[in-house]
Amino acid sequence: MRMHTFGRTAAASGTALVMALGSVSAASTATAAERPEHAAPTHYYVFTQRHQSFVYHDSVGTFRAQVRLTGPHSRRYPMPWMFQITSAKLRAIARGNAVCTATGLNGRYHDRHVIPVGYVWHSTVAPHRARKVYTLSGTCTFAVQVGGRPGRAFVGFSFHYAVNPSSRGAGPASSGPVVKTSVQIRH
Repeated sequence: MRMHTFGRTAAASGTALVMALGSVSAASTATAAERPEHAAPTHYYVFTQRHQSFVYHDSVGTFRAQVRLTGPHSRRYPMPWMFQITSAKLRAIARGNAVCTATGLNGRYHDRHVIPVGYVWHSTVAPHRARKVYTLSGTCTFAVQVGGRPGRAFVGFSFHYAVNPSSRGAGPASSGPVVKTSVQIRH
């Protein structure tokens, strides 16, 4: 089995893959399961009263999340989120539906959907504790055809965040990426 990875830190190999996909800017990242459990992410977004929503878009897709800090469910700090593969190049090589799985809350949250590539995948994560850093990770796997060769695509994201209802400050707790996307094509 041959694997192609592309992003800011990895280069695509194979003329068919480069011609089919072009250059997609996505940061390669390890999934939450590959990181040591005790290691907290360096950069994360903080949901505050002034910043209750977050949007990220790159050449792979769009990620959105929000935490409403007022209302009847605010003490659980539910976080509705969505991820959509918006890359026309990825959608063009897709052959069939994607199986998408997400994990979060240190393994207590799981979501799995079978959806068309490009569909808005969405769910809600809860409960959260205030001022604790969390990671939400997701991967969509689907069959592809690249240059006449069948394969599988693995499109992932990870989002590092915390909820601080008492803060009135701005979103990011530190500078740097809080969302990372990755794409791998295996033949």
